[in-house]
Amino acid sequence: MSDSLNGSDLLTARRVARFGYIILFVLVANTTPAFEQFPPLRWIAIAGLVVVFFDAIVCARRRWRTVKQELRGDDAEPN
Repeated sequence: MSDSLNGSDLLTARRVARFGYIILFVLVANTTPAFEQFPPLRWIAIAGLVVVFFDAIVCARRRWRTVKQELRGDDAEPN
């Protein structure tokens, strides 16, 4: 699906930020000894991954709600 469903630049920016954070986490974890040298940094990074995961779920639910409304042809917001 394209971004034309919601048309928001903020959602695109959030998607790029989430993807960038995951790529950065993988690169730091695999190419540097930072997580072995600083164990609290590993837990902070894992907490960031959890935030990214839940943000993706929230965005997916919001997007699915929009798609369902478009398929039904409803103009009103659900309660």
